[in-house]
Amino acid sequence: MLNKIKNRLFKNKNNVHILIDKLKKVRSLNTCLVLYGSPTEGNWKGISIATKNLYPDNSIEIPQWYSNPVLSEKESLVLINKIKELNFEKVIISGFANYFFDWIDSLSKALKIEVIYHGTISEFHEIYSRSQIQKIVNYSQINKIHSIGFVQKGLAEVFNKLYTIQTYHQPLPVPLFPEGIKKIKVDESKINIGVFGANTFNKNLHNQVIHALLIDNTLIHVLDKSIFKYLNLDERIVEHGKNLPYSEFLSILSSMDLNLYMSYNESWGLIAFESEALGINSLTFPNLDYLELIQEKITQNKGN
Repeated sequence: MLNKIKNRLFKNKNNVHILIDKLKKVRSLNTCLVLYGSPTEGNWKGISIATKNLYPDNSIEIPQWYSNPVLSEKESLVLINKIKELNFEKVIISGFANYFFDWIDSLSKALKIEVIYHGTISEFHEIYSRSQIQKIVNYSQINKIHSIGFVQKGLAEVFNKLYTIQTYHQPLPVPLFPEGIKKIKVDESKINIGVFGANTFNKNLHNQVIHALLIDNTLIHVLDKSIFKYLNLDERIVEHGKNLPYSEFLSILSSMDLNLYMSYNESWGLIAFESEALGINSLTFPNLDYLELIQEKITQNKGN
């Protein structure tokens, strides 16, 4: 089954020779290589965009299906050996799928490995996330991973304090937009509100859509309206489609009066970040640094 998916979705994209050519091109300009997994539908799309914004000249997309490897062990080994042969000084893995541990096992013997972690502590309610961060920390303690960059503010201090491993905060830059973004046509007699998160529990879409509908004279713009069919308010919900080209999505995002991105857990929130850069108001949950808040409260109590 995976082979069928691989052939259908990654034809020409996972060709090892093409990836080797990309490695050579990166090495001709940089001693640092950045790897990240390819998006599947909305999954990994934010990480992909963020990584390319951070490292436009030295990032390479590794084909995957969600967080599962698409390259065979043999193909992966060919790429790993080519990275060694090209004598990169450092490899940064941005976002993390478990198959990258195999890459680290081999590459860490020859060069420095860093990981950029895009997740949050609240995601550790999932056993997959717990086991993954545990192994990342273990690899850091035995120096297979040299350092970990955390996108969410405060996490670098948390993990450094708990484990005395090398960590740093990796803030994301203002998004790089293609030229000529044009707004779409909307009903200007209405208040147009965008709710464009992925359809997962933690993205909190239903809360946001229902409460936006409570505001008089609103149209709610979403990627997939089928999941809101139960509301029987089809005429007030506008669908734009999933897996849009980035420039098309930005055109929609920039045409709203307000964009909502009130996720249950978010390390940074690309949609809110993009909205602000496009000059559109957005409403999002604060990126909380609990360590700082707790220390501040303890200090206040001691003062009393």
